[in-house]
Amino acid sequence: MGFCAMLAAAGTARARAEPFLSVTRGAGAEGCPDAARLIARVEQLRGRPETGAIGAYAVSFTRGDDGFRAFIRSGSGARELRDRGGSCAALEQATAVTLALLLDSDAREPPLQAPEADAGGETASGAPAPALRGRAPAAAVGAPAKAPGAPAPSRASAAVPPARPEPSGAGGGAREREAPSPERGATRLTLAAGAAGLFGVVRPFAPALSAEAGIGGARWRATLGALWLVPQTLRHGPGELRETLLGGAARACVAAAGSEALRFDVCSGIHAGRLQVAASGYTRNDVAEKAWLAVPLELSLSRLSVPLGFDVGAAALLPLRRNDFSVDGVGVAYSSPPIGALVSLRGVGVWVL
Repeated sequence: MGFCAMLAAAGTARARAEPFLSVTRGAGAEGCPDAARLIARVEQLRGRPETGAIGAYAVSFTRGDDGFRAFIRSGSGARELRDRGGSCAALEQATAVTLALLLDSDAREPPLQAPEADAGGETASGAPAPALRGRAPAAAVGAPAKAPGAPAPSRASAAVPPARPEPSGAGGGAREREAPSPERGATRLTLAAGAAGLFGVVRPFAPALSAEAGIGGARWRATLGALWLVPQTLRHGPGELRETLLGGAARACVAAAGSEALRFDVCSGIHAGRLQVAASGYTRNDVAEKAWLAVPLELSLSRLSVPLGFDVGAAALLPLRRNDFSVDGVGVAYSSPPIGALVSLRGVGVWVL
């Protein structure tokens, strides 16, 4: 008998030593707290160690395009916390506060079973039931009298636990079952810069740099930008031609497919600039300048998420004026095709208004 009692006591000690909380962390959420750190934070908030939790809690941290999430599962259901911050610190605090509230709520719950008095005024153990002065028994309030000979209600049906209150969202930007992100459908300001390639404008291919600022919504955007051609040297006959181009662009885009996170746009607008060619190595060296005008028909793939995104575009350039240069006595230096092209890759900074 003594040996069995020792085994039972040891089993109880091991059961109580098991933590009341388990934590899993998904890809990208490795910086979120593990079980030991989260338990320490909860105990710090409550001011005492947790040794008698009624149920077990499971927390899983994940990271997605819209930030960090924490799923809290317990016997009473599941809760979800979200935070759009760049780290898991705010979500860690919110999760610890929510767990502390749940544990306090469990501790305040009354026992599921209470001694019941039978028809003779005695408890289940046979002892007389204590008298309740000043109020009727809870089972008799608003309830019809029990008919003689009717069976008494079972304890399982009489002991109904009260509904557990749902804790409110905690600070740090995380909210429980948060509504759709306010970024969705909001107006955005964008600032982009990157590299581009011009095909069939001053030569078969010429590199360029581009920058633009814009504003847009869920299904549209408009931009104003600049395009600078890296100076090109074209050898022609006994001399050479140095070509430069500085221009601006205005375009409007409409989303054709995809979502706000990743979408395909159809764009058009106008490109305008000044094309300059300086000759050297000839009997007479001149500098010629001409206006450059073209209408783009563009397909764009973009990701315009806060704070950084990207934009990849491929446009056919329909020149309103073809600018070909020739040298007297030598001939045409470069004959541009009827349709040019512009390919661009830009990084985009995004701000939500």
